[in-house]
Amino acid sequence: MSSQRDHRHLRLADWNNLEGKAYTSGNEPPSGDDMEARVRALETAIPDIRERLARMETKIDSIEKHGATKADVEAVCTRVESMGRTMIQWAVGTSLVIAGVVFAAARLIPPNVTG
Repeated sequence: MSSQRDHRHLRLADWNNLEGKAYTSGNEPPSGDDMEARVRALETAIPDIRERLARMETKIDSIEKHGATKADVEAVCTRVESMGRTMIQWAVGTSLVIAGVVFAAARLIPPNVTG
């Protein structure tokens, strides 16, 4: 972390020492001869960039229109939890009823006494 801070500090110190001189450290800009070629390349790339941006905006609009919000997800989670509890209650209740029917049938059916 300190090396990053020192690196930033050196960059600021170098920049402050320029005092209006052309920046000459590094390979190219801002005073490099290749700047015009770079600007031309950027200008030719602009239509493609705009096309991609338009597609991204369309996708984002679609996601915003059809995507679920945090509130929607929370509502579904709450409903699923509620359904889980309901299913458990029905399973326990049904098991108790079946057990009651079995015990009642066992009491009502006379034992098979052979004598």
